[in-house]
Parts: sequence; structure tokens; C-alpha cells
Amino acid sequence: MATFVCRVQFLDDTDPFNSTNFPEPTRPPLFTFREEIPLINQIAGVHRLLKAPQKLDDCALQLSHNGSYLDLESTLAEQRDELEGFQEEGGRGKKHSVILRTQLSVRVHACIEKLYNSTGRELRRALFSLKQIFQDDKDLVHEFVVAEGLTCLIKVGAEADQNYQNYILRALGQIMLYVDGMNGLIGHNETVQWLYTLVGSKFRLVVKTALKLLLVFVEYTEPNAALLVQAVNTVDTKRGNLWSNTMEILDEKDGVDTELLVYVMTLINKTLAGLPDQDSFYDVVDCLEEQGIEVIGQRHLNRKGTDLDLLEQFNIYEVSAPSARHAEDSSLACRISTLEARRQACEENVKKMEAQHLDNQGNVRAVAEKFGDLVKGLSSSHEAEHAGKEKPPPPPPSPTPTPAPPKKESDHIWDQLMATPRELRIKEMDFTDLGEEDDVDILDVGNLMGSGDHLIMPPPPPPSMTSMSPSNLGSPQHSRGEPPLFQKKKKTIRLFWNEVRPTDWQCGSHKNCKESLWTKLDPVKLDTAKLEHLFETKSKELPKTAADGKRQEIIVLDSKRSNAINIGLTVLPPPRTIKTAILNFDEYALNKEGIEKILTMIPTEEEKQKIQEAQLVNPDTPLGSAEQFLLTLSSISELTARLQLWAFKMDYDVLEKEVAEPLQDLKEGMNQLESNKTLRFILSTLLAIGNFLNGSNAKGFELSYLEKVAEVKDTVHKQSLLHHVCSIVVEKFPESSDLYSEIGAITRSAKVDFDQLQDNLCQMERRCKASWDHLKVIAKHEMKPALKQRMSDFLKDCAERIIILKIVHRRIINRFHAFLLFLGHPPYAVREVSIHRLCKILSEFALEYRTTRERVLQQKQKRANHRERNKTRGKMITDVSVLSVRSTPLRYCSVLDRAPFTRFCVLRNLWVPSNADFSFYSLQKGGSLSVHGLHRITVFTKEPLKNPRRTLYKGSFMAKRDDHPAQPSLSGEGELSSNEQLVNQHFLTN
Repeated sequence: MATFVCRVQFLDDTDPFNSTNFPEPTRPPLFTFREEIPLINQIAGVHRLLKAPQKLDDCALQLSHNGSYLDLESTLAEQRDELEGFQEEGGRGKKHSVILRTQLSVRVHACIEKLYNSTGRELRRALFSLKQIFQDDKDLVHEFVVAEGLTCLIKVGAEADQNYQNYILRALGQIMLYVDGMNGLIGHNETVQWLYTLVGSKFRLVVKTALKLLLVFVEYTEPNAALLVQAVNTVDTKRGNLWSNTMEILDEKDGVDTELLVYVMTLINKTLAGLPDQDSFYDVVDCLEEQGIEVIGQRHLNRKGTDLDLLEQFNIYEVSAPSARHAEDSSLACRISTLEARRQACEENVKKMEAQHLDNQGNVRAVAEKFGDLVKGLSSSHEAEHAGKEKPPPPPPSPTPTPAPPKKESDHIWDQLMATPRELRIKEMDFTDLGEEDDVDILDVGNLMGSGDHLIMPPPPPPSMTSMSPSNLGSPQHSRGEPPLFQKKKKTIRLFWNEVRPTDWQCGSHKNCKESLWTKLDPVKLDTAKLEHLFETKSKELPKTAADGKRQEIIVLDSKRSNAINIGLTVLPPPRTIKTAILNFDEYALNKEGIEKILTMIPTEEEKQKIQEAQLVNPDTPLGSAEQFLLTLSSISELTARLQLWAFKMDYDVLEKEVAEPLQDLKEGMNQLESNKTLRFILSTLLAIGNFLNGSNAKGFELSYLEKVAEVKDTVHKQSLLHHVCSIVVEKFPESSDLYSEIGAITRSAKVDFDQLQDNLCQMERRCKASWDHLKVIAKHEMKPALKQRMSDFLKDCAERIIILKIVHRRIINRFHAFLLFLGHPPYAVREVSIHRLCKILSEFALEYRTTRERVLQQKQKRANHRERNKTRGKMITDVSVLSVRSTPLRYCSVLDRAPFTRFCVLRNLWVPSNADFSFYSLQKGGSLSVHGLHRITVFTKEPLKNPRRTLYKGSFMAKRDDHPAQPSLSGEGELSSNEQLVNQHFLTN
């Protein structure tokens, strides 16, 4: 491998404001560079050799003979043009050297940080040195402009006194001397606005320097005049009069200063001369004349002893303004005539187009008719041909087909939905561009047409004998009988592709069948001599192999570390893409898990040194996969800061959700408990039981006792106290609920450790602040402005949201403390109550209460069913005439008669439904009952009773038979009269 031996030195410029221009050491050592290895992998050796004071990640390599900086990502072989003239001796027989110094972006950020954070004497010294810093290193200007250094100068200058402003203007003048600096000023109109603002300063030196810089700006290129007008409009719009700063100088409000007058008039004339259109020109002239520039000019022209340069500038203005007015008058006439001519030409064009349209309609119609006849002829002849040639033979007799199974209802529904499908949209995904023509497969035989008359694609031709020769085995497909496009003199490597021939087949009429991509490619001119040189086949030695036949690699890491890295590489994207993904924060290429994995694989300084040294010793031997991956990671500047910033960006949404949702649940949970009626029923019942058992008159108890309610049992049935509480609540408060389903927020809060939540919130704040520091460090190393702005906006948004979360957390915790006082906790114990424990007690109690309540309700239902069952258990059908129950609803008749009566009724066909829940009394046919006093009876019927003596379906008496006092009482509503007639009938749905 080729080497490059040269002298190396370093320049201590870690502090740009206190650096020297003399490289060290004075007797430079020699260093051997490998020309085929990227410099990023060799700079550590230079750094160690020189024992330079810079951080390794901040280092760059500069050539002493031309001041150019070498690209560390590239090899020396790729930068040979930069090395031209390096080996030649400099003045006084000195040899050139490669200088190790701080990167430009790092130095620029150090300058900006110093300007922002310095005050007093330190700031004055920094501003004074700024011009010399830019003068010593021309490449620093471009980096300063890119890093928003102009914005920094404006912010510092807006708050500084006139001396500091003069220093800033000196530095700005040095920046404007370079093309990169001037281009930066052109793209940063705020700087031009600030310079125009300084024209209105009370300090002469500031005004003079600002006018000089504006003159340089306007004279640099004509479009800059429009940019100056834009800046003037922005500054003076709020004040009302445009160009007011310049007019105040011309009006000599602060005394006569001929030099400033000359500068102002020169600036005005240069600006007017550079304006691109007359509208802009007259806008400026009108503003100046409204403020009396014409009177001021006449005054200076008529004054004796006026400076000749000033007279010349006023004369230039007087000449340019009237000539422009004359040009405006003439241009107005020209415009009117031009518009009239255009109008006439447009009318003639419209008439021509209408005539052509009529002719085209006739031609198109004729062509369409001919084309239609032609298509009809082709289709009819084609069909006839197929009918004659491809007449199918008669089908053989087939057995009687078995009948298809009948379709199910779901099949019919499916067919109906298929017949009228909905629009092709699924949630937010739009597939409406897929039309019915897409139902036809382009690969169907009818859609592919061969180059001949057949519809089937021809098979590929058999390989020729020449292509099967040993020299051509394994080579790509050769063109069939076509000469090569290029002629070669040397043997080159081959590309083993499979050739496609889109012209061998073409599509039928199909929407998606388009002309082949390969037929639309534009021809490309190639430098065949260069390609022939680059890809010439050269005989080279086979790579050395180890004794076991494996390829030899440089292995530096121990087996455990190497295996861990290789296993991690299996879940990461290809190593060659990881560096770019990290530099660009590409979330599509690298996910959160990948970032966390890489954070565990960051190489140490010792590992980097070993790998680089091993590669320099054996440059022809490839590195192992783990070593190569670590070497790639080590070439990324500020790797840890980048990964931690990126990890925070990916983690933030999840971290925020883990904090915000529990706080919301806690807030909702307190509201749910405060307004829950069932909880109040339970607590009041439990309090009453407790006061009875304790023989006390307590007003309340701490809710922590709820976790013990299920453990207290009675001494008779061994039922828990919770069971008895639940039974009483169900009986006394039937509108109560199961409690658990109404406090879901408390259940979710019971799963959260709020102490850990507070720590997580503090950790979010720490990580956000650390991410600002990471971004600041990363920005020193050529970070893209758009990416920097995006990350800065993200961190600003995160900071605002974290501040909101902290306020929310503080207020909800305070509300929880107030809620504990509402629950009766003493103030001295409130801060000791754990949110997690209280929510857990309430949630678990509610769950046990729901389970117990379901059991209580089940037992109640069982008892009801048991009573119902006992009504017919063991009864004979001779005792009870059981009639079929119909689906029609029962009705009942309520009868009232207040007169006492005695023997009154013979009950026939007495019927009681099987699901009745009351006692009944059965009478035999013809039986009678003696009743004394006013008694009640309820008669349930399906229809209104017409003759209750013969059609009484169901009845019950509130009396007992005298001869059978042990018979059960009969209960009900309604009354029978003594004359055995029904009165006051009321029919209600049962």
C-alpha cells in the first residue's frame, strides 16, 4: 500500500481569541500516512505523536503550503489535487508540513459563545480581536456565516455602546471582503437593516462606517440595491417616513459634515442606479422629494465653497430623476400602443382558432368514421378467422353433475355486498385510484402479444455453442447477433447481469401496460478510456488464508466483546448506512432499539487506538466485522452526544405519556370518589355497624381500614363483615352499583408509583437540559442548519411541555392533599399518605365488594326461586287446576263495596299461575265460604269479567275458613259485593 511521509505540527487554537500563528514543535517529526486509508482513522496517531492539546473529536488537518483543510472522511489518494506543490520547498528552504488544529466549526462556535456570554472588558477584547481572527483564516468566514454569526453580531451590537459597535463594524467589514461573507450578508437582510439603523446614530464614526459598508454592499452587485430598499422599508415603515435616516444627515440637523453628505448622496445615487424597475425607482424618488431633497440639493448647489464631490453627486441625482420622468412619459405612450396592438392580434388569433376548430371537427369526424369502419372490419374478420380455425370439438358426454349445495344465508348476504361494494377506502387509506381495469391481470395470455402473430411469448433461444465455451462460462448473457456498443483495447471486469429484451414482447390494450422503461432512457456519453483504465482486469495475489482455510482478518477485541458486537449487528442496518443515519438523525434507518444497542457498543479510547494501530501495521489485511464497526463508530464526532440526544427525541413521547396519563387518572379518580353515591352508602353502613359494635359515636374512620373489612367475620355463620355490609346496602339502597365499575381511574392509579413518576419527571427535565448541551456540542461539527433548527425547535417544545407537566403535577398533588382532608385525614398525616397505597386499598376493596355483591344477589335470587318452587312441589293436579299460560298479558279487576255481607260467592274454575308468589286457597266446585265484615279480593283476568260467578280465574281472600283455621290466609286486592256483582272495574297491565 502506498504511503505519504511528511512533517506534522500542531497549532494551539483551542481558544480562538488567544491563539498563536506559529505551529509547534519547531522541529517537526515525520509521520507516515497510508494513502488508501481514510484520514479519520489515522488522525489519532498524529494526535498521539504530537501530544496536541485539542480534543481528538475537534481536530482537523491543514496543509501549510496553501491553507487548505483535508477531508478526514476521504483518503489522501482521493485528495491528490490538494497536495500539489506540497513537496516543494517553501521560502528559505523550509519544508511544508501537515498542521493539526481545531476544526473550523468548533472555533466558530467558541467565538459565538464567547460573544454571547462575555461582558465588559472581556467582550471588548473579543470584539476587537474578531477582525484579526477573520483576517488570519479566510475559511473561518464561511463557517461564521453558516453558524448564524451575523445574528450574533447584531444581537450583541444592539445592546452595546458606540465603541463596541465600531469593533463589530470593523469585523463586519472584514467579513464583507470575502465572497462567502458578502453572500452571507445578501442572504441575511437583518444585517442590512441593522447597518441602516446605525446611519441614524448620534456618533459620527459609527454613521460613517455604516455608510461605507452599505456603499460596499450596494456596489457589489446591482440586485443588492433592491435588498437595501427592502431593509429601509422594514426599518422606516414603523416611523412613517422612508429614508428618514439619510434625510436627517442631508438636512444637517447635527451640523455640517461634508464627508457624510457625500457618502449619503453616493449611497442614494448607487441605489437608484441599481433598482431593476421604474416603479421601485419612483417609489424611492417620491419618498426623497416629499422630504425636500430637491430643496436641499438646490441649497448646496447655490452655496459657495461646496465640496466638488458633493456637487457631483447632487448633479447626478438631478440628471437621473428628470430623465427617468421623461422616460416614464414615453414608456406610457409605448405601453398604450403596445396594448392596443396586442388586443388586435388577440382578436385575429381567436377568429383563426375558431375557423380551425370548425375544420378540425370535420376532419376528426371523418377520421373517426373511417377508424370505426376499420375496427369493425378487423374485429369481424378476426372473429371469423377464429371461428373457422379454432372451432372446438364437441365435448364428450359427461355424467350428470351433482347438484350444488344450497347457499347459506351468509352466502346470500356476501353476494349482495359483493354486488354493490363500498368506496375503496379503509380508515385513512385511499384506494379509489384502483379501477375496474385493474381486475384484469396483465400477465393473462390475451394481454401479451408477441412480435409475430402468436399470442404466446416465445421461449428464450437456446444457448449457442460459442456461449458455452469455457471462457464464457458464468459470464452475463450476450446480445444475440448484435455488435457491442463500445470497442475495448484492454480486458476489463464484467458485470454479471441478466439481460432483458423488452422489444421481444408488447402489451395489449391495458391501462397499466406502458412503454418499457428501457426504451425511454437517454443515451449517455462515457469516457471509455477512463473506464477502461479504472476497471482493467489485473492479476493479483489471492488473499491470504489461515491454516483452517478461513480468510485472514485483523482481530483486536477479545472474543466476548467481539461476539456481543456481532450479535448486535444482526439487528442493526448495514454498518455502512449507520454512520449517515446517526449524522442525519434518520429515524427510518435506525429505530429506538438500534440506538440503545449502539449505546452499549461505543468503542473506548483504548479499543480505537488498538484498532487504528493494527490497521496501520497491516494495511492490506481487512478488519474483522466487529473491529470495522467500532472503527466506523469512532469516526463519528461526538458520538455519545448524538446518540443520547437522538434517544431522548425518540423516548420523549413515551416518557410524557407515562407521566401525563397517571396524573389525569388521579385527577379523574378524585372526582369519581367524591361524587360516587355507592361509596357513601357503603361508608355510612360500615360506620353504623362499627359504632354499634364499638358502642361509640364516631363521625368517620380512615379509609385504610377498608382493606380489613373482608377479614372480620361473624361468630355464627362465619360470614365476613363485607358480606353483611353488602347485604344491607343491597336491601336498603337498591339503586346502588357494584362500585368497581365506577372508579376505573382509581384502579389505573393503583398501578402507578407516583414517587417514581416524580423522579421520571425530574429525569425528563435533566435529559432535556442535557440534550441542549448535546446539541450545542454537536453543532460545532458541521451540523446542517435545517437539522439544527429542527432539533432546536423540538427541544424548545419539549421544555415547554415539561414545564407544563411540572405545573400540572404540583397542582394535582396539592389537590390530592385537599382531597385527603376531605376524607377526614388529619393535616399532620396528609403528607405521609401514599397515593399508590390509598388507590390500591380503594381499588381492591371495590373489587372485593363487587364480587361479594354478585354473590349476595345470587343468593337472593336462589331463595326467590326456591320459594317459587315450593309453591307447586308435591301438589296434586286435583288440588290445583293448572291452565296453560298464554303469552297475552294478564289483567286484573279491582272491585270495591263497603257494605258488610255474609254468604256471598261460589268459586268455580279457580286458577293460579305457576309463577305466583302468594298463598292461595282452593275451593271445590259448588263450595261456599262464610265471610263476616268488609273483605278484599283481587280478580286477575285476561279479559274484563262479564260473569264473575262463573268465570273467576284467580282470586285470593284475606280470611280463613272457620272450619279450617290452619289453612293459609289468602291475600290480594279488590272486593266482591254482597249481590255478587262487580263494580268500579279498573283494568291494568300486570
